[in-house]
Amino acid sequence: MEVLLVSNCKVLQRAVITVEEYVIVSKRALKQLSVMIDVRLNFNTHVDYACEKAAKAINALARIMPNNAGPCSSKRCLLASVSSSILRYGGPVWVAALETQRN
Repeated sequence: MEVLLVSNCKVLQRAVITVEEYVIVSKRALKQLSVMIDVRLNFNTHVDYACEKAAKAINALARIMPNNAGPCSSKRCLLASVSSSILRYGGPVWVAALETQRN
């Protein structure tokens, strides 16, 4: 079980919930349906997570392709479509995060 305390305060707050012998401590971010939600709801964590996930997928696909004279255009198209699909997943939820300078 996970808890996320959403707040816009400058100081990050933590919540501790105790139910019988179970103690649940709030986290800074959690993943729901492969979208990372953080305490400020600015989705910076998700942008970092999606970029890292896309890079891992591209590296895994590139390793299984033959390495003679580089990938042809059809294989480059495959790599591009895989990475863009990973990066765009859940876009309507976190698209506002792309307006910040950091992302």
